[in-house]
Amino acid sequence: MKFNNIIFLFFLALNVSSNIFGQGRQLKKADTAFEQYEFAKAMDYYKRAYSKSSDKVQKISMSFRMAECARKIGNYRQAESYYKRTIKMRYDDPIAIYYLGMMQRNIASNKTPDKAVAKYKEAIKSFHRYQEKVPEDLRAQEAIEACELAIDWTENPSRYSVTNMKKINSKFDDRMPCFGDKKQTSLYFTTARKGVNGRKLSAQTGQYFTDIWVTEIEKQKKKKKGKKSKPRWKEPLSYGDYKGVDDPISTKFDEGAVTFDDKFKVMYFNRSIMKRRESHSPRIYQFEQKGNDGSEAVEINIPVDSNYMVIHPCIVENGKVLYFVSDMPGGYGDLDIWKSEYNKRDDSWGEPENLGPEVNTEGQEMTPFLHKNGTLYFASKGHLGMGGFDIFRATKRPSGQFGKVKNMKFPINSSYDDFGIIFSGKDAIHGFFTSNRKGGRGGDDIYETKLADLEFIMEGVLKDEETNEPLQGVSVHIEGSDGNSFDAITNKSGFFDFGDEVIKQGVEYEVTYEKDPYIPVSDTVTTQNLTIHDFEITDEGFLYTISVDLAMKVFRLPIVLPRIEYDLGSAELRDLAMKDLDNLVEVLETNPDLRIQLRSHTDFRSSDEFNKDLSLKRAQACVDYLIQNGIDESRLEPVGMGESEPLILTEDRNGFMKGDELTPEFIKGLRSRRKRELAHQMNRRTDFKQIESDPEDAKLYGEY
Repeated sequence: MKFNNIIFLFFLALNVSSNIFGQGRQLKKADTAFEQYEFAKAMDYYKRAYSKSSDKVQKISMSFRMAECARKIGNYRQAESYYKRTIKMRYDDPIAIYYLGMMQRNIASNKTPDKAVAKYKEAIKSFHRYQEKVPEDLRAQEAIEACELAIDWTENPSRYSVTNMKKINSKFDDRMPCFGDKKQTSLYFTTARKGVNGRKLSAQTGQYFTDIWVTEIEKQKKKKKGKKSKPRWKEPLSYGDYKGVDDPISTKFDEGAVTFDDKFKVMYFNRSIMKRRESHSPRIYQFEQKGNDGSEAVEINIPVDSNYMVIHPCIVENGKVLYFVSDMPGGYGDLDIWKSEYNKRDDSWGEPENLGPEVNTEGQEMTPFLHKNGTLYFASKGHLGMGGFDIFRATKRPSGQFGKVKNMKFPINSSYDDFGIIFSGKDAIHGFFTSNRKGGRGGDDIYETKLADLEFIMEGVLKDEETNEPLQGVSVHIEGSDGNSFDAITNKSGFFDFGDEVIKQGVEYEVTYEKDPYIPVSDTVTTQNLTIHDFEITDEGFLYTISVDLAMKVFRLPIVLPRIEYDLGSAELRDLAMKDLDNLVEVLETNPDLRIQLRSHTDFRSSDEFNKDLSLKRAQACVDYLIQNGIDESRLEPVGMGESEPLILTEDRNGFMKGDELTPEFIKGLRSRRKRELAHQMNRRTDFKQIESDPEDAKLYGEY
């Protein structure tokens, strides 16, 4: 029994010793791979070593290294988890807290704005925590400011739409798109998909070595005029298969980041050669395809030491100027954007010139693209952004220097890495870029972006307020603050509209609605100070609709201006008349374009001259009252009618019948003195009518 126990303990010790040895070997391999920047390989070794280790101090260190590997290969969610674990295990370096904040910032969800904002706020808390521990490190404050900007941009996105190019993307890295012809119907890009020549997996990325592949737009049948069809991209092919030649540029090493000269004859791209397990700094090569003549790509002799990388070419000015990225000394950060000019006389490239601190930072800048309009687009981790690499733009000044750098904002930028943007045409309206954001097919994916159109529509239905029936023939007139004016007429359904060709952004419009015998209505509508949230997202872009639902009033129906009656021979307003004139004040204030005549009448019991003068005084008394209550004098006209227009009753009233005309003969024929006095009183009245441009066209709208 004792012998068996001894045997068991022996083998147990042997097994433990073997595990310790195996764990130590895995850890050594992990550290070696990490120091050689082979983070994908290092991660695998660290995982094995971590699972076998029982040393708490050692596990804390490995946990941090695993977080670092995940961060450096762009697996931000995994990195966040590992940093959280490391901090919980009481890792003694606060830098883990800072990187946790960076990962939270980088993985801010872009599914919904609310989730993105919540994640950015988590990151801000982490940065504040790091700031308390290391107050002298200014990176934390910059990161907080970046998160606050990201929150604002997420809640107020730009007009650019972003669409994953699923047709050409794979589950592997696809990045760095470039137009391959003048018509921009072909797209070259870098890919690590299956079928590339570099069949071995990179120890740095865990993916295949990259090649240059091509896709192009399918030819489509012509559509009827006015109908647009979206371009359809073909299944991508390797460069050799696309050209139908033996592939002259794809090797077992990394190729990518392609660009062309202005004539699309010469291709420029990166190649990174690895020999004897040593990675050589990537360089720029040029290649001119001349049939299947066996020509080869040639390295460009940029005067940069071979120990430093020269990547991401952008060739402009007919091949005379080359923009590129390098980690060479003399820059401002890890990676800077430089340019070199070609000297045709001695067939050489000049000394590189740094683009300066306006563009370059202490961080990393890469993927320059100089548009024909003079705008430089590039990616940066150094300028304030949403997380990871963000895409920025800067306009070239007459001096040749670039002006203030501006972030392209959300949704072009995200909390992930966004880079390698290109734009077609004369304006930055349509383009492509690379991102590893959530929702893609692989790691890096190619996305299409378009500056969405802003459409404006003003439409409405006009009705009769009393009957609720639609009003046909209403004249709708708009005058814009931009000096343009337009007219429309409502149809039988009471409907009118002004389309996108009429209504413009940033304009204030004065609108009038007119139809006889309705009260003219004036209104103000505006397309100024709008945000993207005011628009409806459509297939074509963003739509802003001004909807009008208006009920118009007939003068005599809604405006109950009572009879303004006077004592015999007097022009003094009674209290009841003043109350009723207040009602007219309100109507005139509601309709600022309305001008009226106030016409006063007398009975026939004095001379014509006396009655004419008295009636004018009565009309003026009404006008004076309206002026005192804020109505502009130019909108009012007093008219003395004297005894010239006896009242014709429009309804039964005071014992009289509808249609009775209160003429002298009619009144004299009345047997009752009381009825005669009532008739005289009704003739002593004031009515009003709208003043038209032509006095002959003026219409009587009320009489009381």
